[in-house]
Amino acid sequence: MAATEVVMPEQLVQELELQSRMPIARIGQALMSLGMVTQTQLDAALKQQQREPTVPLGETLVRMGVVSRGQLQTALVRKMGYPLVNLHVFPAAADALRKVSHEASRRLQVMPLMLHGGRLVLALDDPANRHAVIDEVEFIAQMKVIPVLGQCLDLDGVLHKAYEKVGQVAPERPVVDMNDPMRPLEFDMTGTSTLLKTLEKEESAAAPAAGEAPVEQSDNSLVRMINSMILEAHREGASDIHIESDPGQEKTRIRFRRDGRLYTYLELPPSYRNAVVARVKIMCDLDISEKRKPQDGKINFSKYSPQHRIELRVATIPTNNGLEDVVMRILASAKPIALDALGLSERNLAQFAQAVDRPYGMVLCVGPTGSGKTTTLHSALMRINTPERKIWTAEDPIEITQPGLRQVQVNPRIDWTFAKALRAFVRADPDVIMVGEIRDAETAKTAIEASLTGHLVLSTLHTNSAPETVTRLLDMGMDPFNFADSLLAVLAQRLVRCLCPQCVQSRPATSEAVEELLADYMHAFGAQDTPAARDAVRAEWVQRHGRDGQLQTWTSTGCKHCDDTGFKGRVGIHELMVMSKGLRRLVQGGARAEELQDAAMREGMRTLRQDGIEKVLAGRTTLEEVRATSNV
Repeated sequence: MAATEVVMPEQLVQELELQSRMPIARIGQALMSLGMVTQTQLDAALKQQQREPTVPLGETLVRMGVVSRGQLQTALVRKMGYPLVNLHVFPAAADALRKVSHEASRRLQVMPLMLHGGRLVLALDDPANRHAVIDEVEFIAQMKVIPVLGQCLDLDGVLHKAYEKVGQVAPERPVVDMNDPMRPLEFDMTGTSTLLKTLEKEESAAAPAAGEAPVEQSDNSLVRMINSMILEAHREGASDIHIESDPGQEKTRIRFRRDGRLYTYLELPPSYRNAVVARVKIMCDLDISEKRKPQDGKINFSKYSPQHRIELRVATIPTNNGLEDVVMRILASAKPIALDALGLSERNLAQFAQAVDRPYGMVLCVGPTGSGKTTTLHSALMRINTPERKIWTAEDPIEITQPGLRQVQVNPRIDWTFAKALRAFVRADPDVIMVGEIRDAETAKTAIEASLTGHLVLSTLHTNSAPETVTRLLDMGMDPFNFADSLLAVLAQRLVRCLCPQCVQSRPATSEAVEELLADYMHAFGAQDTPAARDAVRAEWVQRHGRDGQLQTWTSTGCKHCDDTGFKGRVGIHELMVMSKGLRRLVQGGARAEELQDAAMREGMRTLRQDGIEKVLAGRTTLEEVRATSNV
């Protein structure tokens, strides 16, 4: 496009349409194509930028004296397609100016020009490298921004005249260095409390009659606070961040889920509840104006902090009084865990490994949301992931990656479902297929068909126990004979908190404590719960977990390592039902879950509660934790 100055809104609309059709180019490539820099000069600038990563490449070349600002603008216009707007002449629209206050525009050194296609057209000196500024303006205006190149000799004067016409001139006061538009947002890991105090001061300074303070009054502090909150949650090992808004003068509460338990991280002034939600929506490109429907999105946090490869899955939920809650799930790039490090008992580990080593059939891992099902399946895949096997996975989202897998992200919004991915995989010559979740009858039927045609299929299901999984799938309309033939094993699991290894202590267990554990353990055996059976179980416990012939009671008092909670990390408790000839006959006959459980226990299966009690005796967790996550 020609480097002509834009002076009228009609011209700007035409130039934006031309820009939308231009190929994407980088500033270094643009300058080289115009002969303004050499490859040697560009390499030197890139090395300098590594030492000063907050300075854009174009600005680095200007500071090095390689190019002038005029040459930089020419490259931005001719090769990158940015419209060049003469701010001295262009008539800025009043509705655009009202989206960003005079004070914020002057501080960020930007000028709102017009609204186009539901977006704010914004002029700034380097639209290709001012991501932090654009993000902040999007937060303030609560809409997406289209950046253009502004040409102006006295921006402060032009801004003053433009805002004076719409009656929004801010009082004159100097711009402090902390608000330099070239300065990136800081991630002060210890400064969240300070940022919160800043917000509270800003709230108290606002006029009481004004209701909720305008978003831009605290934009910079709030943006930094949200970034720091995400980094702290990741550093502390939290799995989720919950932002909970309450009406009236109630504070907005932010809670972290760590080791399966929620705790309050901080509380924000009520004036900023809408601003917090708006900022999160902007970060994941959701519709800020839509507050009546739930929305889903994701945040690639490396955009804001390149050294932190964190992805967050975001869900907004409308609540009463026109408010919204936000739940963010932290998906740090993860690697699979070895199968023998999952906390499976010797019997469960051997039989589960034997099942996943089979060439075809179906293995299911079941439990509620957040019980570690996907982690277990990826551990199984890591065991069988060899160059001789072709493994396809369909997941939502892809949380764990490992070389050798062909991993696919499903997207129900475009009708790319688990069932359709599964059918596509069958045509792609697989040996092993992992389906993230069986959500409907179509997926279940397709998985069974795939397992019967020479493929090993691994998947998850939301059921409470291994026997209940069989009856759930039969209730969904699966053919009992095909299902019985395809199923190899069902592993039910839960996660319980571990006693902190730094402060755990033991003492000999009293006879009453041992009898309580025995009663809990033997309850599932029903009629087989006899004194002789109890004595056999007690003797086995002493042999495996006893110290000097006596069982131990384990407690943890709390220390700095576990934040005085007494717990650190989580471990799985498991219930593995491996299909035998007898169990297959029961499935084919439509047996109830109770019948399947009795038959499986006679063949050696142990329930979630029983596996948990074994971990209590080993000093891994407490009986209260096991009881809270499993039925008798």
